Amino acid sequence: MTRAQHGRTRNGFTLIELLVVIAIIAILIGLLLPAVQKVREAAARMSCTNNLKQLGLAAHNYEGANGKLPPGTDANGIGDMVLLLPYMEQTAQFSLWNDASVIPGATTYTALWYTRPTYRPPTTGTDTIPRPPVIYASEANSASGVGGTIKNFMCPSAPNPTDYTTTLLGCYYGTSGVDLPQGAAGNSHVFSSAPGRLVVGRSTYTGMAGYYIPSQNAANGCAGCQGFFTHMSSNKVASTPDGTSNTVMFGEWVGGFNAWAGTGGIPSGPMGPSWVSGFNYSGFGSPDTHPAMTSTNWGVFSSQHTGIVNFTFGDGSVRPLRSGMDFTTWVYMTGISDGVVVTFN
Repeated sequence: MTRAQHGRTRNGFTLIELLVVIAIIAILIGLLLPAVQKVREAAARMSCTNNLKQLGLAAHNYEGANGKLPPGTDANGIGDMVLLLPYMEQTAQFSLWNDASVIPGATTYTALWYTRPTYRPPTTGTDTIPRPPVIYASEANSASGVGGTIKNFMCPSAPNPTDYTTTLLGCYYGTSGVDLPQGAAGNSHVFSSAPGRLVVGRSTYTGMAGYYIPSQNAANGCAGCQGFFTHMSSNKVASTPDGTSNTVMFGEWVGGFNAWAGTGGIPSGPMGPSWVSGFNYSGFGSPDTHPAMTSTNWGVFSSQHTGIVNFTFGDGSVRPLRSGMDFTTWVYMTGISDGVVVTFN
């Protein structure tokens, strides 16, 4: 007579086996995350490239309709991208700029755009936004967050508009009435205080004004270094002696940290350009990649891509330039008639 042997079955994992499984999963996640991040960055760069391509097409279409490119800023400081709105399927937004005393593209100074009550709320030092209007001309859509957004004006790699403390109203350097509107304070980037800082729409793209101020470029040793878009400019794409494929038209600008400490109702924090402000100069430094929330190098064309900043060139092509590239080469790539042709390898 035999006796049956009854074995015991084991349910679940031992602690060691569980730890091994967790370790394997962690390794797999560690291997996958860089790949996912690379895919996301590639998608962001593609979207950014497309946005800049659309800006280039809009500028060319504007010239086709008007015989010249839009001014970098008109007599009242309204920037080039406002004038491009109808050519980017933003006719409804453009219609908000309907104050007869400040007409986009005006050649006669009437009033700075940001002093008009339907374009930007008066400065009070508080974050209470007066309504009406329901939507100010400079904010796009009040329901979409601080300043509103226009999708084609924001790079996916850049911070959200709500992350910025304040926004640029204009880049004003040089001689009043020549390089900047008559009513603007000279030799400064002008930012919005409260509550306008919460209204004026952000952008991570801006027009290229070239090396500093046109009226003083010769004295700076760079005659002809002005860019496609300066105050009251009326350039043509075809009339670019340095070559359209070699000259920057638009570029990325994610801004950076400014220590306002409450001055003008602005808390310390990151600034960014608006899509109304018009342009930036190339003379503040070479293109740079940096974290917009903390970098104090806010004045240069910049991005949060890896190692590159994207630019639209005069022929409508979009190409990346290396962060920290040679400054002299950079300057010659931004002037439309400096006499130096930069080639790519």
